[in-house]
Amino acid sequence: MSNLNTVNFPDAIKTYYEKRLLTRALPRLVHARFGMQARVNRGFGSLELRKYTGLSAVTEPLTSGATPSEQAAPTLATTTITPLWYGAWLGYTDKLELTAYDPIVSESVGILGEQAGLSIDTLIRTTLVADATVDYSNGVTAIGDLTAVTDKITFSDILIQVAELEAANARPIGGTYKVILHPYTMATLFEDETFVTLFTREGGNAIRDGRLGRIFNMDFYVTSNAKVYTDEGEDSADPYSMLFIAAESYGSWGLANLTPNYGGMDTVGGEPGFGRGGNDTGKHPKPVEIIMMEPGSAGSLDPLKQRGTIAWKCAHDDAVLNSAWIRNLIHINSWS
Repeated sequence: MSNLNTVNFPDAIKTYYEKRLLTRALPRLVHARFGMQARVNRGFGSLELRKYTGLSAVTEPLTSGATPSEQAAPTLATTTITPLWYGAWLGYTDKLELTAYDPIVSESVGILGEQAGLSIDTLIRTTLVADATVDYSNGVTAIGDLTAVTDKITFSDILIQVAELEAANARPIGGTYKVILHPYTMATLFEDETFVTLFTREGGNAIRDGRLGRIFNMDFYVTSNAKVYTDEGEDSADPYSMLFIAAESYGSWGLANLTPNYGGMDTVGGEPGFGRGGNDTGKHPKPVEIIMMEPGSAGSLDPLKQRGTIAWKCAHDDAVLNSAWIRNLIHINSWS
């Protein structure tokens, strides 16, 4: 019997381990995509947006020799944005970095970058659902009256939202309104025969790169980070949010070089979506400044160079600029 065997050297045999970490489950980050974007330069803490109201149509002809009454002056509306600071950090030791089998430090950079993207997306989503014009499926007038049996979303509910945007003279974004919905909303809509018929007529390229598809002048985007109103419906039903977004309806702003990359959290070919370059590939979205402090960076507070930190930081604020041009359809789904 050979002396060089697994009995005499048990610690020399390592269970097979593929040094590849699984992709973490992340929502598609789309809420930041469709708003106005700007940043406040150094030396200015706030940004003021200004908008003048329009004038009504003239329907009376001029009278010969008579000067008509002067029009009322347009009114000025202003919105002031003051970016707030957000951030988070993790600490690590030199021993962990040198002895851990997994690349924990580099993975932590990706994890923090993903957290930053999710944080900004969630902050913007919170503003949108709170300040948009609210409507409810099936003509219900309050969220607490939505029932799981009778108030499931239908294609008619969608048509009403688009009609309201058109009636408010809302402008599309690049030719279409942008619609953000939850995966359960998508599944429920595919039970609606009218929706399915119109959707499948779009053709073979309708489902691609994260955009669910296009119907009429609406582009649909799916994300699990869509707002869910847990237990707020009748009999503890879970209503969901579906956002209909027109141009210049909301905006997001940052401060100098701490401005988040609102357009780079999950994009394919200039469009928000899944797949290449997005979260589903294992690549790490880093929409904010990632700060690496190596062991010893703290000087006399870390004399043996034992502790390092990884952090992200950004300055951000957002606001709904025209609530008539963004609508929040609160509805019930078949799944929850």
